[in-house]
Amino acid sequence: MRILLASLNAKYVHTNLALRYLREEIKAEFPDVLLQEFTINQPLSHIAARIYEAKAEVIGFSCYIWNITQTLALIRQLRPVCPRVRFVLGGPEVSYEAETLLAEQPEVDVAVMGEGERTFPGLLRVWGSEENPGGGSEANAGSEEVGRNLGRAGLEQVAGIAWRKQGRVVVNPSRPLAKDLNLLPDPYATEESLTGRLVYVETSRGCPFACAYCLSSVTQGVRYLSPERFRGILRHVLKAGARTIKFVDRTFNARKKHAMRILDIVREEAALAGEPPDLRVHCEMAGELLDQEWVEYLSTYPAGLLQLEIGVQSTHEPTLELIRRVQNFRNWCGRVRRIQEARIPVHLDLIAGLPGEDWDRFGQSFNEVYALAPAMLQLGFLKLLKGSGLRQRSAELGLVYSPDPPYTVLRTASLSHDRLLWLERMEKLLNPYYNSGRFIYSLRQAEQERIFSSPFDFYLRMAEFWQAQGWFDRELHGKALFASLWQFIEFSLGRCAEGEAEDWRDALRFDFYLWERPGALPDFLQVPEGYYAPLGSGYQAREAEGRPRNPAGGVTRAGSGVRCDKEPCPRKRAGGVVPSKEEIFSDPGWLTEIPKMAGMDRRQWSRASALAYFTDDVWGRLSRVPERALSPEETGPVAGSGGIWYLFFYGEGKKTGVYRVT
Repeated sequence: MRILLASLNAKYVHTNLALRYLREEIKAEFPDVLLQEFTINQPLSHIAARIYEAKAEVIGFSCYIWNITQTLALIRQLRPVCPRVRFVLGGPEVSYEAETLLAEQPEVDVAVMGEGERTFPGLLRVWGSEENPGGGSEANAGSEEVGRNLGRAGLEQVAGIAWRKQGRVVVNPSRPLAKDLNLLPDPYATEESLTGRLVYVETSRGCPFACAYCLSSVTQGVRYLSPERFRGILRHVLKAGARTIKFVDRTFNARKKHAMRILDIVREEAALAGEPPDLRVHCEMAGELLDQEWVEYLSTYPAGLLQLEIGVQSTHEPTLELIRRVQNFRNWCGRVRRIQEARIPVHLDLIAGLPGEDWDRFGQSFNEVYALAPAMLQLGFLKLLKGSGLRQRSAELGLVYSPDPPYTVLRTASLSHDRLLWLERMEKLLNPYYNSGRFIYSLRQAEQERIFSSPFDFYLRMAEFWQAQGWFDRELHGKALFASLWQFIEFSLGRCAEGEAEDWRDALRFDFYLWERPGALPDFLQVPEGYYAPLGSGYQAREAEGRPRNPAGGVTRAGSGVRCDKEPCPRKRAGGVVPSKEEIFSDPGWLTEIPKMAGMDRRQWSRASALAYFTDDVWGRLSRVPERALSPEETGPVAGSGGIWYLFFYGEGKKTGVYRVT
């Protein structure tokens, strides 16, 4: 019996962990098993052709809110040409209200409810016991009902499924959760290439909390995988080429001793693998469980190996009570700052549309989270998931949501649909501007501007400007994002002094040089005439020299290089004349600051660097924004008066060095 396990992932880089568990669970007993992953962005006709040509007799789909609509449409396309194939659905999107699903989708044969590692093999054994389980081709079209009905007599004994019997849907008793995760197979035991993929792993199932918007609230207790069992899984993942690993544990730090041991193993195995520089693991922790011991532990963790995600969701206490989320944000946000100081990126999450949080109060939650300067601020919108507590209480709480997946909230008792639309527009600006990391200094400048009352006000005003320009209907990238931000700045600063505009221009130019490796500077970022310090001969020609664009993947944030503000770097000449790039290149002091200079000829040095003038020490001025936790190399000297020259060195990989020419 040939079995195909399939999923429509949100992106190509994603991997489906559930299907890999099922593959390893059944392959000894049912060796003819295939696994195919597609994306929701591919044409359904292409996916249907691939699945049809696999000639499977049982096809299992992994279903989530992001793919259920396309998955059902795909099955409807396949059913006429695969009349004897058994279509099985599993995953969180079919684990609740399975009876309704089967009643509305006659093309689906079985829905697996809950964890499938024990249920799915039992289902296959019933079907596999028949002499002729079906062929999966058009040749069998005359006997499709016979083929699909084979084995149904034994399905009553398979716990955890919903199926049809004589025209009616039957829901069998649920299957108890697996008590010992160590009895589950290694999901990555089968050799495959995971290079360039986002790989999911787990060391626990369940959650100690009972948040009403989350499906984990419907189960009790947390089950753990043995750390040494995890070590074997991690070795397989690293051997397969994975460099981005994400733990799907609902609350990774639910048990401190377990979590720290898992992270110890990550550190140990990364060292054994040669510490690949681009390896990073991502885990979601509860801020409420971060104590001083965690701060001390993470402060010694290798830089760049770990990033954390913390679901704040809201800082409004009445809202947290309504959604049954145990949290006191102000008690632990200081510990987050200390973790950031240890150079561990922290992502913070907010959910818009929660009950009891109106427009002003959500703005306060936004500002309080923004003040922590997370590496990413992820603004999501409440989803009323099947089986969740909030869905069950939606009418009582005044929550109106879309009837179709992903069941996004449309209106609450406290937020109108108009308000939620504006929050969606603000979220669309957060990703290209804040979360991209390409506008660090420009956004810090925004925090200092008196014309914006708060970060929330800044993004709202920018969203209003974008809406008026019609830019939400276009895809803006690269230089266009810089240009649109400058237009918004000019609009906002129309009544302000010229000097304030130059502060903005300096900040935006600094970001531009860090990320764009400019061959030619856009007109709106040129320093106005009269601002330049005395120049060495020929500088204007050198400023316009063509330089290659930055390599794929961009560069890191400002401050990744060493400051050149001390001997033996070249000094400013008498009369304020800045030495030319050729003179800088010939000064041996730079070899100390930039070892990669060694062996470069003048042409290579010119292509790898940019010398740019700023009206003020933007680096020093914006590296001291209040309440920001800055890495040591970001903090410069206190901004002085007058202009300053920076040298940008575009090294290999993703780092740009920034050096003051003093």
